[in-house]
Amino acid sequence: MGATKRHMELIDSRGWSDLESTICSGCVADKALVSAIRAHGGSDECDYCEEEPVAPEASAPIELVLELVVDGLKLDYEDPGEGMAWDGGYVGVVHDTWDLLWDLEVTEREDVHEALHSAIVTAQWCQRDPYAATPAQALTWGWEAFRRFVKHQRRFTFLTTDHSTADGAGMMPMHAMPSAIARAVAEAGLVTELPVDSEWWRIRPHPTTESYASAADLGPPPDSVARDNRMTAKGIGAFYGASTAAGARAEVAGYADPTFGGTCGKFMTTTSLTVVDLRDLPDYPSLFDPDRRHLRAPIEFLYGFVKDVSEVADPTDKQNLEYVPTQVVAETFRFDLPVDGVLWRSSKDSSVTSCVLFIPSTEVAELGSATQRTRLLLEPSSVGHIHAPL
Repeated sequence: MGATKRHMELIDSRGWSDLESTICSGCVADKALVSAIRAHGGSDECDYCEEEPVAPEASAPIELVLELVVDGLKLDYEDPGEGMAWDGGYVGVVHDTWDLLWDLEVTEREDVHEALHSAIVTAQWCQRDPYAATPAQALTWGWEAFRRFVKHQRRFTFLTTDHSTADGAGMMPMHAMPSAIARAVAEAGLVTELPVDSEWWRIRPHPTTESYASAADLGPPPDSVARDNRMTAKGIGAFYGASTAAGARAEVAGYADPTFGGTCGKFMTTTSLTVVDLRDLPDYPSLFDPDRRHLRAPIEFLYGFVKDVSEVADPTDKQNLEYVPTQVVAETFRFDLPVDGVLWRSSKDSSVTSCVLFIPSTEVAELGSATQRTRLLLEPSSVGHIHAPL
């Protein structure tokens, strides 16, 4: 095989032709490409803006950018000739390379855009596997279908393998959804450690004529009296709290008897706990970031999922059906990841963190009365009585 033929095969396999020029980080717009050029750290004059880069800017061969751009495109897109039907034209949505580079905001410079366009071998692109759901759509549609499924079709046997339940749900069967969500959470780096001495406020609503003060009274209810809640089913006790006393009061005011007052208290963790932290999701990764672009689908899905998890329950839902899907997912987090709790931003006040800690009443005590099993301590001096309606 001649050298020319081998070189042409190389160009075809990598997806871009040789382009001998230098580009600076100021001539690209995508953050991942800017970072890649800065990491290369060249100081040669840019062939596009004709300036030498001044720190923190830097320069690099434009082929560095081409490789990242083409590899990124191949993650989400493919040549329509590979998998799209033809009926006098491609059957489906097709993107020209020219338009796609603008849409993905690779650069704001027309000369750089033209250089990249001329070097990229593939002229047209379509969604990879064009007639299937994208990975993000599969998760999103699957979650929407799963919510309906466990509320109205199969409550206790949904984990039975049944691939027919993937129809209309992004090709993801219902029995696979909880684990898929848990994987998305883990891949996005949302499993973290809650440190010792983390403070959580909790309020017990009750008639203003009553009074409570002990950890047993103010902590999580025993399993025998535990009610349905956002992350735990009836009969499963857990600690629900908020990062501030005002936040805890706002949360319970949404469901407490309007004539009730209550008693609040501050609890502290006695050990570090592993939790799913849904408060601050990571930024949506660039398609051209080779280290994080595999997270695009789970992160895109999680933005919608967290919104659903944080929504206020419908007060007319007397059967608590809206809780069922999040109860299933939280239980999957608890035992499959595994974790000790879940954190999210309060729907009443985004500066307040709400939590569920999978800590039973037997592992809660007052300060000074801890045992080896204790994981939450009530600080007696924090206990306060609310005599007005919540």
